[in-house]
Amino acid sequence: MMMDRKKIEVKDKLEPQRLIKVATFDLSKNITKPHKHNGYLELVFLSSTSGKHVIDGRESMIITPCLLVIRKDNVHHWELANPVSGFVLLVKNLFVSQSLDFEINRLIDKISRFDTIYLKESDRIEKLLEMLAVEEHKVCQEGLFKVILAKALEHTESSKRTKTVRQNLYGQFCGLLDNDARVVNHVAYYASKLNTSPQNLSAACKKHANLTASEVLAAYIVKEAKRLLFYTTNSISEVAFELGFTDKSNFSKYFKRYTGITPTEFKKRET
Repeated sequence: MMMDRKKIEVKDKLEPQRLIKVATFDLSKNITKPHKHNGYLELVFLSSTSGKHVIDGRESMIITPCLLVIRKDNVHHWELANPVSGFVLLVKNLFVSQSLDFEINRLIDKISRFDTIYLKESDRIEKLLEMLAVEEHKVCQEGLFKVILAKALEHTESSKRTKTVRQNLYGQFCGLLDNDARVVNHVAYYASKLNTSPQNLSAACKKHANLTASEVLAAYIVKEAKRLLFYTTNSISEVAFELGFTDKSNFSKYFKRYTGITPTEFKKRET
């Protein structure tokens, strides 16, 4: 029986001003109806319970300790036996996009290939979640979140992969952007390297990330620009040249289009 997506409940457990949140599992939420979340990644760490989790029609048995991975727009529900012991970690897209650490993007992409990660041991992840729950400093939050992702991924050999994770073209495109020594501001350049057309590449990006290829590329360029402006002593003109812009003016307009501020304002704000 097909589910009417117009009637799927959309939940938002994050306050508007919060970009990342860790909370202990709410025992009243041990059985849920199918729903999806409003624009954030949810990682559910379970140290003690049993039951099942269904995500986009794929069912996983709960064997603790484990980590459930619920991506933006996934429809899911679970039936868990009380008492449930664990934590719920919520991360908004803005938290990731504001980070200057490319590794966080890569780790999120990697962990998003799984519905469930079965953990061989859980003490370290549990302690990291406890620390993140009370941490308010943005850089420290990023560091703890990054370690949680990395530690969870150490346990992925026996875990259940999704069958509908971002496929081939989009994944290869992001791989090129992650690994190329220098980002090139031309979608056609990457389409050529992937033996496809810019239109096909953009369609793949739209399907798997709801962004055009140009928007995916822009996110990488802006993030690299922020890194160069923040971590190096390069002038704005030198950063512009490094990123393939013909002059400082074009770079400044591009940067402001995607961030709302000029490179000069960004440097002043971050110092």
